[in-house]
Amino acid sequence: MYYNVQIPQMPILGPYSFHQIIQFIYEAIVGEATAAEFYTRLLEDAPDELHREFIEHARDDELEHLHAFTRLYCYLTGHMPQYTITPVVYSSYKEGILMALKDELEAGEFYRDIQLSTMDKLIRDTFYFAMVDELEHATMFSTLYNTL
Repeated sequence: MYYNVQIPQMPILGPYSFHQIIQFIYEAIVGEATAAEFYTRLLEDAPDELHREFIEHARDDELEHLHAFTRLYCYLTGHMPQYTITPVVYSSYKEGILMALKDELEAGEFYRDIQLSTMDKLIRDTFYFAMVDELEHATMFSTLYNTL
């Protein structure tokens, strides 16, 4: 039996302009730098080894993502990104863990949307690399939140 099925156009959610992609990469850089700083502070409040292990893992991944997005930005623009971060404010460790969980889920979704908006393999692969880790971090922060 034959079905008349429309094949989706690639990129599925795009295409975005080059300027928009550069802006998204810049936003990813700021987000990764902010998360790395945030997790460094969360580590100081971690109640046990499991919490320290998971938060340190997420922080180290965020630093890897920061490096990857910075390299991509430099490659595409020819210059280093200039940015400042606004530290995440939280009133308790539990609130910080929940904020981290939500931020990781939002970042994963943002990265997915960018990767589905371009045909450029380098851009797609860089966002995919970070997206997979963000979803892993969300699982870890969910686990930590449920132990509190």
